[in-house]
Amino acid sequence: MESPEILSSCTSRSASEPEDQETGNLETTTDKPNENYMELQEQVIQNLRKPNVPNVNVPEKIIICLDVCYDNQNTLFRLGDGTTFTPINMLKRVLDFFIHSKPAINKRTEFALLVMKDTEPIWVQHFTNNVKEVISSIDHINPEGSTSEQFDFKKVFNILKQKVEIPAYKQEKCIVPPSHIVRMIVLFGRSNCLPIIPQDDEYFAFLKNQLYFYIDILFAHEDDCALYKCEEVYDALQDLDNGYSFVFEVSRNAAKIHDSIAKLLAHPLQRPLQKCTDYAFGSKHRLLS
Repeated sequence: MESPEILSSCTSRSASEPEDQETGNLETTTDKPNENYMELQEQVIQNLRKPNVPNVNVPEKIIICLDVCYDNQNTLFRLGDGTTFTPINMLKRVLDFFIHSKPAINKRTEFALLVMKDTEPIWVQHFTNNVKEVISSIDHINPEGSTSEQFDFKKVFNILKQKVEIPAYKQEKCIVPPSHIVRMIVLFGRSNCLPIIPQDDEYFAFLKNQLYFYIDILFAHEDDCALYKCEEVYDALQDLDNGYSFVFEVSRNAAKIHDSIAKLLAHPLQRPLQKCTDYAFGSKHRLLS
């Protein structure tokens, strides 16, 4: 996955840099169809390497894994009309949109709620397709100040082991859709607390090998990463990724966090690899047809 946008260095062409000569432009234009073809070919190859699972909109059991702790309650998200939201209230807002939108795609979608407090995860709401019940559980969550330097995800895996049943994948029946899939969406909001992902944990190793279990990540971090450990936290969270996760990071950018949660609406069995996604309107490959 890419590094956090706010941390990445980017270079832009200087205004004083001379423009390409006419022949150079012609060569670039001539080569562009071939470059587009090679890029498209690489995306196709990458997606063909995905496991052979049915591309079907089967019901999802979605675990909302919500971090309720904050580093600075005074760094706010601001909408275009000037309305401001604290970090936890913005996460609640985008979850409201997500939870109301998913049943429009599949009415049998179910949600569960697991909250991450300072050092302990708590299973708050078991799986249900009652949207009002899930939203009510989220609305009643209160934010907490972060005091710990680490959060051990092994405790989360221990809860999943007790609460979650994942359909088994059978190679000889790979074209038969499962009854459902399970997806955990981690919404992590701390920028100074490192998530500890125990790679040697037996159950986590089991989860990574399950083709009907997915973990997606939305990391909402502080703006001033020079004062926090944004990059370290982001890198640590990616240890949850088995190669098929969607991982997004956003600072206090209201538009981008809504955009990120909207991209998580895609069904894991029907979406491409994240690095092969293209959200542009139209087709840049149209000239190949």
